[in-house]
Amino acid sequence: MQNAGERNFQAVAESSSRSRRGAAENSFPPSWRHSLWLIVLVALLLRLAVITVGHTYRITPRRDHFQFAWEMGRIARSIATGQGFASPTDLPTGPSAWAPPVYPYILAGVFKLFGVYSNASAWIILALNSIFAALTCMTLYGIAQEIYGIELARAAAWTWALFPYAIYWPVRVVWETSLSAFLLSAALLLTLRLRRATPHFRDWIIFGLLWGVITLTNPALLIMFPLCAGWLLYWLPNRSRQLAGVLLCLLAAALVVSPWLERNYAVFGRFIFVRDNLPLEMHMANNERFTGLWTRNEHPGNDPEAMRRFQQLGELGFMDEKQQEVRQFVREHPGKFIWFSLERATYFWIGTPQAPIIDGYDLIVARHVIFFLASALAFAGLWLTIRNRKCGSFLFACLLFVYPLPYYLVNPFPRYKHPIEPEMLLLIVYLFWEARPIEIRWRKAASFQSPENRQ
Repeated sequence: MQNAGERNFQAVAESSSRSRRGAAENSFPPSWRHSLWLIVLVALLLRLAVITVGHTYRITPRRDHFQFAWEMGRIARSIATGQGFASPTDLPTGPSAWAPPVYPYILAGVFKLFGVYSNASAWIILALNSIFAALTCMTLYGIAQEIYGIELARAAAWTWALFPYAIYWPVRVVWETSLSAFLLSAALLLTLRLRRATPHFRDWIIFGLLWGVITLTNPALLIMFPLCAGWLLYWLPNRSRQLAGVLLCLLAAALVVSPWLERNYAVFGRFIFVRDNLPLEMHMANNERFTGLWTRNEHPGNDPEAMRRFQQLGELGFMDEKQQEVRQFVREHPGKFIWFSLERATYFWIGTPQAPIIDGYDLIVARHVIFFLASALAFAGLWLTIRNRKCGSFLFACLLFVYPLPYYLVNPFPRYKHPIEPEMLLLIVYLFWEARPIEIRWRKAASFQSPENRQ
C-alpha cells in the first residue's frame, strides 16, 4: 500500500509526463487529415482515376472529332500542323480570332507532342484540366479562410475535391472551363488578401498580370475586374495612392494582352478585342427560327450554306453580317428579344432543357430540379453571408448577379456557369455549416398520442 509521499511523487511524475506529451503534440505539425496538400492530391488522383478507369479520354470521332474541344480543337489542330491560329470550323477559312488564345495554344502543344485528336492527347489535356480543378481546392480554401474561417475552409475544399459535379467538367469536357474557374478563384483570393494587407505597387502589378492572363483565357470573366478593383478602392486607405496602384494594374494587364491585340490588328486590319465571334453567338440565340435556346443549324459547322458564306466573306466579314442581322432582329422584335433573354436567364440557373435519357427514362425534370436547388441554396448562402456582414459579400453578390448577364444574351450552357461554381459551392457549404446548431423537434400528432398523454 502506497504512503502519502509515494502518491504525491507519482502524481507529480504523471503531471510532468502529460506536460511533456502536450508540448510534444504542440510541436508537431497539424494532422495529415488537415493538410491542404492532401486535399489537392486526393482531388487530382480521383479525377485522374475517373479519366483512366472511365475511359473519358476516348472522345467520339464523330464529325472528325469535333467534340474534341469544338472550335478550339480545330484552331489547335491548325496551330499544331503549321497553319497558325486559323480555321475554327471543318474547312480551311484563314486566320481566326474566334477564341481567346491561351487554351488553344495549350491544346496545340499537347497535339504537337502526343498527336492531333489522339487518345493520348485527350488523356493529357483532361489531366491538365484536372490539375486546374485540383488547384482550385487551394484557392477555394484561401477564399473561405479569409471570409469564414479555417474550419469551413477545410470543409469547402474537401467538398470541391469530392463532389461529383465538380469532377465532371475536368474529366469529360475539353474546354477552358476548369482553367477559368481556377483563375477566377485566384483573382478573388488575391482581391481579398489585398484588402486585408494594404498593397504595394508590386502587388498591383501581380494583380494586373493575373487579370491579363484571365482576359486571354476567357474574356467573359473580365466583367469582374472593375468590380474587384472598385471594391478594393472603397475599402483601402490612402485612395490616391491606391488609385495609382490600379492604374499600374491596368498597365500590367495591358502589357499581357497587347501582343494579341496587335496580332489581331495586323491580321484583320482593325481593332478586335481578343475574340470576334460574339455576333454569331448572339445571332444563333436571337433570330426568327429560334425555338427555345439555340439554333445550331445556323452554325457554319452544321449548315453548308453558312459554311459557304463563311468562306466567301472570311471570318470578319461573316461576323459583320451576323451583327447586322442581330441588330435588325432586335429592332424589329424587341419583345421577343426581351422574352428570349428572360428565358435564357432562367435556364442559366435551372439548367438548359436538354433531356437526359437513361435506360429509356426522360430525366429532364430531375435535371431542372437539381440545378434549381443548387442555385437556390447558393443564393441562400449569399443572403446569410450578407446578413452576417462577412467580408467579401459584395464580391459574391457580383458573381451571382453580374457575371451571368452576358450569357442571358447568348447561350446559358452549364459549362459557362462553371467558373463561378467553386464560389457557389462555398456559399452552399456555409449555409449548411451555419444550419448545424439548428434543432428540429417534431411533436407527436395528437391522434397518435395515448389517452394518458392527451390528458
